[in-house]
Amino acid sequence: MTDRTSKSVATRQRFIDEALRLFKEKGYEQTSMAQIASAAGGSRANLYLYFNSKPQIIMSRMQEIEAEVVELYAILDQMPDHAPDSMRGWLEKARQMWVRSAPEFEAINRAMGTEPKVLDEWLALLRRIALAQTSLYVGCQGEDEREDREVHMATLMTSLERNFYFLYIRGHQEREDRVLASLARQWAHLFGE
Repeated sequence: MTDRTSKSVATRQRFIDEALRLFKEKGYEQTSMAQIASAAGGSRANLYLYFNSKPQIIMSRMQEIEAEVVELYAILDQMPDHAPDSMRGWLEKARQMWVRSAPEFEAINRAMGTEPKVLDEWLALLRRIALAQTSLYVGCQGEDEREDREVHMATLMTSLERNFYFLYIRGHQEREDRVLASLARQWAHLFGE
């Protein structure tokens, strides 16, 4: 990588990092592109060379973490069994990802509330993940049953995200064990366990 390229990558990352920090501190809606540029030590013109909007910043970060989210669900698909105890282990992997990427998940959540493009992209990711499953669809008797399982998985994915948002982003962990046990049973039921 040339010095100019590495400098460009670092500048782009600095804009993303400062945007995430400001979204957390001030709120997504209250943060302007000018504030992001200033916090990153750059100009608005320089910021606009990389991103033309806040949704574009969020969607760029979503693309960066997509591989990790896809991998999490690939692990689920490849599990030899989906009993509640096994699902608890998988949920622990999901928890680790959420804790590690908490600023990103918080920013995505905030942006989805006001930016249809961000919401549409996140829902499309969930759909791609559900469609990529193989073990979920074993034994389906037809297209209707397959679609029912896909929709069931998508509802569980959104439930997991909402619960993890409250547990690990908002810090409401009072009944964490019970929530995780409930999620494990729901996921096990999806896979017929």
